[in-house]
Amino acid sequence: MALYTEIQKILKSRKFLIALIITIGFNILYCWFARNYVFNKSESYIKGYISDTEKQIKQLEQKLKKEKDAKIKKLYQEQIFDLNRIVQEEKLRLQYSKNPKKEMEGRAQYYKMMYENANKTGNYKEQESNKINYQIISENLKKKKYYSINKQLDGWSYLLSQSYGVAFFIIVIIALIIGSGIISDEYKEGTAKLLKTLPIKRANIVFSKFIASVLMISALVIGTQIIFFIVLSIITDSFKYYDVYCNWISRYKVIGFKVYPVLDNVKLLTLLESSILQFMTEIVIILAISGIIVFFSSIFENGAFTSISFIAIIVIISILRQKMLMIKTPVLKLLSLIFPWELSVVYTNYLPNELDWIYASTYVVIGLNLLLTIIFVLGSIEIFKHKEKV
Repeated sequence: MALYTEIQKILKSRKFLIALIITIGFNILYCWFARNYVFNKSESYIKGYISDTEKQIKQLEQKLKKEKDAKIKKLYQEQIFDLNRIVQEEKLRLQYSKNPKKEMEGRAQYYKMMYENANKTGNYKEQESNKINYQIISENLKKKKYYSINKQLDGWSYLLSQSYGVAFFIIVIIALIIGSGIISDEYKEGTAKLLKTLPIKRANIVFSKFIASVLMISALVIGTQIIFFIVLSIITDSFKYYDVYCNWISRYKVIGFKVYPVLDNVKLLTLLESSILQFMTEIVIILAISGIIVFFSSIFENGAFTSISFIAIIVIISILRQKMLMIKTPVLKLLSLIFPWELSVVYTNYLPNELDWIYASTYVVIGLNLLLTIIFVLGSIEIFKHKEKV
């Protein structure tokens, strides 16, 4: 009953209407931008991009020759390698832009060559990545399905592009709008005292508000994504690619403090499986973010202070994330896994590429964020109880 009341309260509020408009409006603008500036790159744009990247490579090569510090030299070498890979892929894209089959055949040969090179040098991470890419493209060629991600904006490319920060950004914005006043408004309007007279446990009141926030945020974010996915898939006729391999979940073994991929224990994911896992990952992030926003809302009697505190936490974690990865203390490194905005990194178990100190998988990220959720929700309940006694 309490949950139903909270959902009704959110649905009738102006904040929900604002959140709905922002969610739909943001997705429309994003699709327009992606279609015009990301997916439909002209031939002249690609040539210019290749030229600029090759200039960057030459500049880095000059710096590499002059540099004496071994660590900085290694960093330059990695950057040069990554930029060369991008140049090769863009050249293939330009060469076969009107022939997707030829493009995929060219990419298959490219990844096979990169895999063989990585095998010779003993670069396990590059070895695995290139092997899987080669397998994916080879499977698609056998099936005569020449789907290429980032070729056009369709339902699949829209949904997968949400993995890289887009979904995280909109979740934060919607959580801020819906959750910032979910408890603080009770203090402000003086209704918190009235809630005490109801035959409901104080814990149930806070928990109902938390669950209502999670349901409404999920409905807005994931519901909108599903609608846009279906519409774009129908427009571009991309449903026929549901069984095309897109990503993979890999397994790792630990040797000392280093993590190495087990190349023969890999699960290829179809576009459909990747999409389902993305939605599951988003729900976990929504739970964690909702828990924190409800916590701050229970502390402050003003929604503005709740919003400021919440934004400050997000900004601090964002700034310190990369620095946390360099910290030697393993426990502190775990903080970098809070609120992962690159969702595809989570649902593909690809975190060991960044964390060479522990067996880090989807379960670590999900477990950490669920633990965070429990801590903040329980904290919210205790604060709400204490404030009622004052």
